[in-house]
Parts: sequence; structure tokens; C-alpha cells
Amino acid sequence: MPKAKVSVTVDSSLLRQVDRMAHGASRSEVFEDALVSWLRHRRRKRLEEEIELYYRSLNAAEREEDAAWAELSGRLLGESWR
Repeated sequence: MPKAKVSVTVDSSLLRQVDRMAHGASRSEVFEDALVSWLRHRRRKRLEEEIELYYRSLNAAEREEDAAWAELSGRLLGESWR
């Protein structure tokens, strides 16, 4: 994947801590890893929010059906581990 050169401004104390803990990794590698982690976290949070919105939108009958499927799948999964 092509790289893009960027300039960032960070707290000098934070940068010293990163440099101490980088264990040979370049600052670019550290920042790239941090950005990948941040994106993963944001995507997971957005997915969790969308799932919550979905379940909050269910009416009573849909919630009952979902609970029945969850109970059945839990039982079947339990049986498959025996």
C-alpha cells in the first residue's frame, strides 16, 4: 500500500514515552499501528451502536422471536460441545 507523508504535532512528554516503549519500531510504525487500532476501535463502536439501535427498534413480537432463536441456538451450541 502506498504511504503518505504527514506532519503531526503531539505533546513532547507523550512522544518521549512512545520513543522509550517503541523497542526499535520507528515513529512512523508506532503512529501507523496506533491509527489502525483507532480505526478498529471506531468501527467496532459503530457496529455496537448499530446493533443496539436494531434491537431497540424491535417490537414485542420480534423480541420474543429473537429470544426464542437465542435460546434454541444456545441449547444447540451447548449440545455440540458434549
